Amino acid sequence: MSELSVNGADSVLLRRLRLLSVIDALRKTGPQPLTVLARQTGLSRPIIQTLAEELTDLGWVASTAPTEPNGVGRPARVFRFRAESGSVAGLDIGAHAVTALVTDLDGEVHGRSRLAVSPAAPASERLQAAKSALAEACSAAGLQPRALLQVGVGSSGVIEHSGRVALSVALPGWTGVDIPAALADTVSCPVVVENDGRAATLAERWRGAGRDIDNLVYIHAGLRTGNGVIVDGRLLRGHTGAAGEIGALPASGWAEAPTHLLGFPGLDHDARPEQVAEFVFARAREGDQAALKATERYVRALAGGIAALVLTFDPELVVLGGGISRSSDLVLQQLAAELDRVCVRVPPLVASSLDSEWVVIGAVRVALDAVERRYFAPGGSEPLALAPTPTPLPA
Repeated sequence: MSELSVNGADSVLLRRLRLLSVIDALRKTGPQPLTVLARQTGLSRPIIQTLAEELTDLGWVASTAPTEPNGVGRPARVFRFRAESGSVAGLDIGAHAVTALVTDLDGEVHGRSRLAVSPAAPASERLQAAKSALAEACSAAGLQPRALLQVGVGSSGVIEHSGRVALSVALPGWTGVDIPAALADTVSCPVVVENDGRAATLAERWRGAGRDIDNLVYIHAGLRTGNGVIVDGRLLRGHTGAAGEIGALPASGWAEAPTHLLGFPGLDHDARPEQVAEFVFARAREGDQAALKATERYVRALAGGIAALVLTFDPELVVLGGGISRSSDLVLQQLAAELDRVCVRVPPLVASSLDSEWVVIGAVRVALDAVERRYFAPGGSEPLALAPTPTPLPA
């Protein structure tokens, strides 16, 4: 390669890096005048002005004048990142419901939808519910599904990196479903699929109890238990996407755990499975001895797998999410005692603060991370050209 072409390539890369440094500064600190941007990026004010104006022309940045004068003379222009320059969606495809959120590039929610679905529904019906929820959330946000920049999906099972479900025991007919291919008639953007436990882990680190924790174990527990692990700030996925599936080991106790709740003798004959845990825990709070025993056995069964994760990864924090998080008053102290019996060190244990939107918030984070890689990484696959213009719904 000639020196001229190398220098040309270096020049293109340098320009991209400088443009990205401005975007990064604005996304981290909010709207800023040129003098502050120059200080944050280490670039001269004339260069920053050129970059900011170029980004404004491209649609990634907008400028406004402050309402109050800044000293003598005209007010300084303030630049901001245009989070509205693109929209992403998160989908939680679960056993009992499908939830969709549509957000801007800062994760601000502009549309949501939640549709009930039967746990016994075939894959085709569950996928149709996902498409309908996505369309409803997009409609609430005022745009077409095909205007989305990225879709993130959280779903049960072992998910291959391609988005195909390699194995699912929770959803009938779900094994083998290629989720991105199934959504291709609804959206035209890339679709990234993540296991629901790992998606919820991302949500906790982004918006929940594990915010900014770089070494985190998340447990998603109810009548089914999943997990996610973050080590040194990176979510572990593994070679094929099956990292952390320790529930497959009988010794983990996770397959046994729900039997202690489902076998509670005080259950109503018509109690739905998804209501069992809440019912048993409520009776335990009232002092029902059988419910207290069932709760103890359930926590003891969970503790084996959690202890294995704590011993392996030495996390800074363990977050309990899923249905169990609503009963942390009953389980956290006992779980800590169980871990103390076998672990070298017991990290703090806390309940999730995200309630029922663990997975869908994580799916949004999956989508935003994909956008980051495509547009805002130094080696991104997309040129930092004109910002995408969302196609609005017809009037």
